[in-house]
Amino acid sequence: MSSLFRPLLGLVLAASVALPITAAQAQAPASSSPARPEVVNGISGPSADFGFLVALGDRSVERKYGMERAQFCGGALTTSSLVITAAHCVLGRTAKEIVIASFSDGDLGSESGVIVRVDSITIHPRFNPDSLSNDIAVIRLSTKLPGTPTVAPANAAEAEVLTAPRAPVSVAGWGATTHREPWRYPPTYRVGSLVAFPESACGGGEDFTVDGVHFRGYDSRDIRPKVMLCAEGVRGGEPVDACVGDSGGPLIGGEGPARRLVGVVSWGLNTCATTKGAGVYSRVSAFSEFLAGAGVPITPTPGNEPLPPTISRWSTTTTSISVTVTAATRGPQPDSYAVSATDAQGMVSTCQMPAPERPRTATCRIDGLAAGAPYSVTAVAIAADMPSAPSVARTIRPAGLPARPKITFAQAKNGGVAGFIVERINGNGSPLTLREVRCRADGFRTRTAPIEKDGIALVSRLTRGVTYSCVAVVANEYGKSISSRVSLRAR
Repeated sequence: MSSLFRPLLGLVLAASVALPITAAQAQAPASSSPARPEVVNGISGPSADFGFLVALGDRSVERKYGMERAQFCGGALTTSSLVITAAHCVLGRTAKEIVIASFSDGDLGSESGVIVRVDSITIHPRFNPDSLSNDIAVIRLSTKLPGTPTVAPANAAEAEVLTAPRAPVSVAGWGATTHREPWRYPPTYRVGSLVAFPESACGGGEDFTVDGVHFRGYDSRDIRPKVMLCAEGVRGGEPVDACVGDSGGPLIGGEGPARRLVGVVSWGLNTCATTKGAGVYSRVSAFSEFLAGAGVPITPTPGNEPLPPTISRWSTTTTSISVTVTAATRGPQPDSYAVSATDAQGMVSTCQMPAPERPRTATCRIDGLAAGAPYSVTAVAIAADMPSAPSVARTIRPAGLPARPKITFAQAKNGGVAGFIVERINGNGSPLTLREVRCRADGFRTRTAPIEKDGIALVSRLTRGVTYSCVAVVANEYGKSISSRVSLRAR
């Protein structure tokens, strides 16, 4: 291996991959302010494709300064309690020294973060810290992260397609965005679009060209193709790569439900996003036996996943949505549910709740939403760490317009009076500023009456013998809602 290699510990995605760090530094415990990683020439997250990305942080630093200072590596959540990362990220560390954090908005300083402790660490038994061969490890969490997206590792058959020469792959992380020191780290992770290199350039010593940019290849002294793979991208004529702080983060191949974890950020050259050599990743499909032994499911078993739940009802306040889901009557009994609310810009907010055996319903609330904005809300059921497909989406607005009232009773009485009973008088989380019944007839004055707390309204001074069209009207600060019309003839 070249003397210029550096593990991507504390590395983030960059325009070309490797950042300078020595193997000794990679093994040492984090200092009181460890470096954070990012992607060079990548695109700012968050991305719906990387909801499973987690940050590894130094526990003592996180408690004092927060995850922005504590983060030193990345990882991929492959079940609600298992994280795949690089062995060099956790070598020399104990479980009690590490925390794992998931951020729905991708920002290390965000209040959206869920931070959990680590129960155990399993490092590949043949990990070589000098050559960085077999650079892979599995972290088991002390607390599950139900509802957080997960990604399955690629098996050998899948990887043959997903990592074929020039196959599109992508990487994400909080690593450095600069090519060399001084490193600059963004609070929100970045995403890089790359292509897989052939073995001729990743162990065979040949150069490789991506979008007109020539990259120098690695020879067999640097690379073991059976357990390593190379990837780099080009954006605007510049290399795109992982960098210092991106170590342990995911390299993803495929699209949609076929997305798989094909690589783990491992090492690169002392300058990130350089044409002198691509970023190097641990080849996940080479470690199926190790991962299975650590409890990681390699290929989901068809038919074992629960069926999607149903969003049976919901309520809102000005900044939240409370959603009740009902389990399917068939299939495995869920252990938990997760609800996601996606806004028009693609930002996702979530909530999770356990699934009781009886009743087969559960409710959770998503806070911090924008009043009146439309959200596409879906739910998934989770059984044995396997999520269902999403439920049918519902469009829900926090607060917004009041509920539509309903006139359930209308009767004309002698003396030009009409009585009404109105139901569904609901401001949808916002105080009502108007609640009344209005009766109109062509050529005659409109008559109104307030709806009292018991839902009763008495409209008077109607002209006898005239047929009126009457509606119930309620309003809050966001606007009005009007009931269906009812007709009656005044007496």
